[in-house]
Amino acid sequence: LNTDDTDTIPTPRRLAAYRTDGHDPATDNLIYNFGRYLTITSSRPGSLPGGLQGLWNARITAPWGNDYHSNINFQMLYWFAEAANLPECHRAMLDYLRAMREPNRIATREYLEAIGRKAEDASDGWIVYTSHNPFGGHGWQVNLPGSAWYALHFWEHFAFTSDTTYLREEAYPVMKELCHYWERNLKQLGRGGQGFESEYRPVDTSAYPELHDIAEGTLVVPNGWSPEIGPRGEDGVAHDQQIVSQLFANTVKAAGILRTDSLWAAGLSEKLGRMAPPRIGAKGNLMEWMIDRDPVTDHRHTSHLFAVFPGNAINSESTPLLAQAARRSLEMRLTSGDSRRAFAWAWRACLWARFGEGGKAHEMIEGLVRHNMLDNLLTTQNLPLQIDGNFGIATAMHEMLLQSHSGVIQLLPAPAPGWTSGSIRGAKARGNLEVDISWNEGQVTRWAVYSTAPTDETVTVKVNGLYVQTTPRTRAD
Repeated sequence: LNTDDTDTIPTPRRLAAYRTDGHDPATDNLIYNFGRYLTITSSRPGSLPGGLQGLWNARITAPWGNDYHSNINFQMLYWFAEAANLPECHRAMLDYLRAMREPNRIATREYLEAIGRKAEDASDGWIVYTSHNPFGGHGWQVNLPGSAWYALHFWEHFAFTSDTTYLREEAYPVMKELCHYWERNLKQLGRGGQGFESEYRPVDTSAYPELHDIAEGTLVVPNGWSPEIGPRGEDGVAHDQQIVSQLFANTVKAAGILRTDSLWAAGLSEKLGRMAPPRIGAKGNLMEWMIDRDPVTDHRHTSHLFAVFPGNAINSESTPLLAQAARRSLEMRLTSGDSRRAFAWAWRACLWARFGEGGKAHEMIEGLVRHNMLDNLLTTQNLPLQIDGNFGIATAMHEMLLQSHSGVIQLLPAPAPGWTSGSIRGAKARGNLEVDISWNEGQVTRWAVYSTAPTDETVTVKVNGLYVQTTPRTRAD
């Protein structure tokens, strides 16, 4: 298609052409802006957050109840809000989660009592089930680290806005109480992995050499599962470890920023240091479990890559060997059969963008359009409407143009080969910064970083492969 003429062509015809060759930057732009539209319309401040069908459910009995799924789907609906400079839309999710704390505590105490634990082991913290709703109902299996994943959203709202009042009054109390739950409920392994369990039963650790170097006192999340793969009731699953570790790390940072709870934060940091870390398997992959099982190839979830995205503990700059192993794991996940789900394409696009692979990221965008996008641009989950993919794929496009998770603002870290020229204005970076970028032939030609208030602090920007120190301007400059 001629990109100068595509706006006059009906969307179904544009998508039909896109599904043939996948090269239409104007349609990519339309999909990105459609993600902004969906964010604004489904997440007004003061409203309930969007469910699996957003506001567009047309059924009395909706697929999956149009509720909130804590194993990625609810989170994916709100990955885009901060990056798209729509932080007020993120509040619909954050306010809902704060309002649901007491029902979640009740459900948590009931869960602990059901497995023979003391209700006080919940302390003031809480966990969630895979499925939950605004009436306080929970269903379909406990998702142990789901609430810790939600805590990342509280932190990211601060990271993008630098609102310390919000951090002190709203985010930090939630993050702290979730840490309290895990301080009480992590499991301590013995030397060589003694005490390790799988399928809720003790394992003969002598049969697994990969456990032999486990240090005495290593901390693991117990009774886990790598949604939605492999054994249940297993200790130290990578997905669980990465999420709880990210919670601890962000909470320690928050306490330092607020200059509070220094002794407790030091203890939390010590526990973080004892969490079982990510490990590399015999096939060069990032291990999904503490036992080095054969990597799963045909599955929609990439649960063990949380630390790459939406987390940030694994990246090419500070953990290059783990990043290489994570990339190998992503290569092993096929894009056929079970993997053809809207959220799966979107998550993988975000992961490839974090690896700096714009071509691979765009292949995921093309896959979503071909297999999981309706002619009205809404995404599907094997036919039923499910719009998490809309938000996730727009997030991936943003990650291809701008990243700020590593403390450096990276301009055009993973542009698609067909995005030869373009511009973006007012994209949000962490640190309450707005960024304008113009590029041509894959090279940034103009750029600027803006702060909402005058500042003398410099930030590091990576542009065309070079690191530059700059002082953000204000829009009035």
